[in-house]
Amino acid sequence: MKAEIYKNGPITCGMDVTDNFEAYTGGIYKEKKLLPIPNHEVSVIGFGVEDDQEFWIVRNSWGTYWGEGGFFRIAMGGDGLCIECECMAGLPSFEKPGTKEEEEQVTFIQ
Repeated sequence: MKAEIYKNGPITCGMDVTDNFEAYTGGIYKEKKLLPIPNHEVSVIGFGVEDDQEFWIVRNSWGTYWGEGGFFRIAMGGDGLCIECECMAGLPSFEKPGTKEEEEQVTFIQ
């Protein structure tokens, strides 16, 4: 995920939104569910470290009133709310839609 963001910019990831997450107002969020089921898509735009805690910087779609001006930080590793389990990146192509070349532009990130 880090390499893709560094090289090509933001990626999209699914995550399991919980009631506690909806109430997020700031800081590095940490929550783990036993069996997370992604039910929301977000844009992971970067990463950082604060007090030895690595985190993802993420843009949400709920408006600037929520979180940190519409963004949030979530702990890296430990698969918090499945933020690291279903991510994809796409690169723009000048090829005709539906061609093999275009299909090769989609990257699934592990």
